[in-house]
Amino acid sequence: MEQIKIFVADDHQLFIEGIKALIRDSAEVKLIGEAENGEDLLNQLKNVQPEVILMDINMPKLSGIEATKKIRQQFPEIKILALTMFDDSLYVSEMIKAGASGYLLKNAGKAELINAITKVNKGERYVSSEVSLKLIEQMNSPVEHAMPPVRKAEITKRELEIVRLIAQELTNAEIAVKLNNSPMTIITHRKNILRKLGVKNTAGLIKYAMESGMLRDDYVIAKRGE
Repeated sequence: MEQIKIFVADDHQLFIEGIKALIRDSAEVKLIGEAENGEDLLNQLKNVQPEVILMDINMPKLSGIEATKKIRQQFPEIKILALTMFDDSLYVSEMIKAGASGYLLKNAGKAELINAITKVNKGERYVSSEVSLKLIEQMNSPVEHAMPPVRKAEITKRELEIVRLIAQELTNAEIAVKLNNSPMTIITHRKNILRKLGVKNTAGLIKYAMESGMLRDDYVIAKRGE
C-alpha cells in the first residue's frame, strides 16, 4: 500500500517532533513537510504535493482557518485535517466552514491519528469522538452555550495586535519583545483590553476574539460612535 503523504503546520516545533516520532515507523503515512505558520505553509505548497495537511488553528502570520480557506481555493485536491487543542464548537464549525475535512484533538493516539488521515484522504469526514461528544453536549445546553451577539469595542490597532498575539499563545514577555515594549506596558494593555471587551480572563478574551472576528485578516476596528 502506498503511503499517504502528509504535511504538518504547527507553530510548536516540539509538537511537530512528536508527530514525527509517532509516525516514524508507520506503513500508512509519510511526512513530507512542515511549517510553523500558515504563510510558510502556502509558500511550501508551491513545491511539495501532500495529500493531507495536519493543520493547527492558532498560528502566527496566517491562522489555520485562513490558511485552510486559501488552500481550498488554490489547491482543492489537498485534504485538510484540523489537529488542535481546541474542542469548542465555534472552532470546529469555523474550520469545517473554511474547508477542513476533519477535526482531531492533539491528545489523540497514533491509531486514531492514522485512521483520521486515512478517512480524510479517501474523501470522508472525520470528527473525533471526544469532539463529537462535546458538540452534542453543547447542542443540548443551548442557553449555556449560545453564542452571544457580536459586540463592537473601541480598541486601538495596537490593542488588536496584542489580542492576536495572545491568541497565538505568546506570553507578556514575548509580546513585549515582539512589539518593542516593556512587559509592564503589555500587562497594562491586557487589563485595558479585558475591561473594554467585558471579559474576565484570557480564555474569555480568545473566545470573544473568535466570535467577533478579531482574528480574521479583514476585521475592522469599530469607530467611536458605532
